[in-house]
Amino acid sequence: MITQSQTLRPNIGIRSLLAVLRRSLTLVWRLSAPLVTMLLVLRIVSAFIPSLQVLVVKELTDVVAGLLASNGEMSEPVKWLAASGGLLLIGALLDAAAQYMTMLLKQKTQFTMETMLAEKSMSIPLSRFEQPQYYDQLQRAKMNVSFRGFQLIEQFFAIGQSLLTVASFFVVLWHFSWVLSLGMVLVVVPTLAVHMRIGEWKYWLMRVQTPFTRRLFYFFDLMTNRQSAKEVRLYRHASKLLQYWGGYFWRNAGEQKKVELRAQSLRMGIEGLNGTIAFLFSCYAVWVCYSQGLTLGAYVAIAQVLASTQSSMRMIAQNLSSIYEETLVMNEFYDFTDSGEEEDGQGRHVLNSPIAEGITVEHLTFAYPTSPKPVLKDLSFRIEPNQTVAIVGENGAGKSTLVNCLIGLYQEYSGTIRYDGVDLKELDANAFRDRTGAVFQDFLRYQVSAKENIGFGDVTRMEDMAAIEAAAAHSGAADVVRTLPDGMDTLLGPIFDGGHELSVGQWQKLALARSFMRDSAIMVLDEPTASMDPMAEAELFKRFAELAEGRITLLISHRLGSCRMADHILVLKNGELVEQGSHEQLIRLQGEYCRMYETQSQSYR
Repeated sequence: MITQSQTLRPNIGIRSLLAVLRRSLTLVWRLSAPLVTMLLVLRIVSAFIPSLQVLVVKELTDVVAGLLASNGEMSEPVKWLAASGGLLLIGALLDAAAQYMTMLLKQKTQFTMETMLAEKSMSIPLSRFEQPQYYDQLQRAKMNVSFRGFQLIEQFFAIGQSLLTVASFFVVLWHFSWVLSLGMVLVVVPTLAVHMRIGEWKYWLMRVQTPFTRRLFYFFDLMTNRQSAKEVRLYRHASKLLQYWGGYFWRNAGEQKKVELRAQSLRMGIEGLNGTIAFLFSCYAVWVCYSQGLTLGAYVAIAQVLASTQSSMRMIAQNLSSIYEETLVMNEFYDFTDSGEEEDGQGRHVLNSPIAEGITVEHLTFAYPTSPKPVLKDLSFRIEPNQTVAIVGENGAGKSTLVNCLIGLYQEYSGTIRYDGVDLKELDANAFRDRTGAVFQDFLRYQVSAKENIGFGDVTRMEDMAAIEAAAAHSGAADVVRTLPDGMDTLLGPIFDGGHELSVGQWQKLALARSFMRDSAIMVLDEPTASMDPMAEAELFKRFAELAEGRITLLISHRLGSCRMADHILVLKNGELVEQGSHEQLIRLQGEYCRMYETQSQSYR
């Protein structure tokens, strides 16, 4: 629950908040300076229309009063009525133009800020995806941030317009009573303080609830997405998931209710104070008009200015407090976009192709940020050029983690990995990845055409049908494409209208084809046949030597029979390299590999 100490004040200094505000204003200005300028001009012009309208109403009231008293001509009232209507029309046109420009600027802001989030998410170290804190920070960063980013600017403009309007009202009001003019300034101080405190509460509530809000979304997604639908129905635990979801929902709702009740109590208090001040000012206005012998039009003008000024000052206070709240939220966005990225080694060394001297690993150790216990422990081995290396071991032995280190996806390891004598961390990461192909166990199923599914392997050749068809032929995906209604142009997956769903094995063949789009020096195959039928598996292994020619191939497999084709086998157990050698050597050794191989062989006998 939100405690009293948690709602007092976020630990962010005023200087930091001003820096965030300045950064946000600069961002929007750079997006479209002409749009911002035109919007600013429209706001300035619109700011003076209310005070002009007050002066017109004063004259109109006096003219109508004179007309009713002396039965005069209608020409004078009509003139002022026309002026009032003209001001209303001009105000409406200015407002319509401002709204349209606001929409254009909002679109640009949303696109830019969401692009910044996406680019940052795709460039952070992969190991951060193993940290719950990353998902909390991402949740806060993307929570309506594009809307909030623009809202911050819109409120800044609104305050400027309101200040100009109030300034013009002060000029009008000063003409009648300087006491009323100065007194209205005092109205904004308590209102501003109250709304700023409410903004702090809402921001801090958002921070505290982030982990529970993510769980709320997680359980709701389990109940509604396609991937979980079969298991939820089979095991009939939908009611339990609904119970979990409801628990987190009402926990959050209860905390929100407490904050809202405290906020409403403060609002009621400040509204009561403002109402009392407004009553006293109105009484004073009547006395001013009586004591100075002012006309009825003057009283109407004073009353209208008092009401409009109080409304404008209240709006200024609310917008200022909202700017404070939005700035706190935007600080979360900039914290995320300013976080560290992967080191790309740009401009240092480029991987040779093919690899001439091989890969040398010395004392490799790796631990995930969330656990002090190493997943890989002091591994040392060598991989020769053009070698096919199988990595085997029980679940949790560290096979996939080792491969992620070898191809540079995990960079926070100790020890050294050298390609042709060059430290992996000194290689140009982008050039290195261009020379690496992979089919991961959790490969992606892109809900786009078959052609794009394969072409994503090399976006520079997505229109090269010869290359796409060759990759499909190598992986066996050509047989899948021939069964599709529109061939390579068939939309795949069930999510979008007209999509054609595939079996898991068919999807895996497309993933293999995607990896074959690259002229890679390193090929990673993580359980490449796990979803294939025996005939497709046999056909793939039959062509394996051709597919692996001229490159180092890293093969992760639980089917040890497929490891017989490997030149070298690394056997992992509890993160340690316990054995290595060829299939025949490891069988003769009668160790861990032999035990696993014999256990699997018995199931086939």
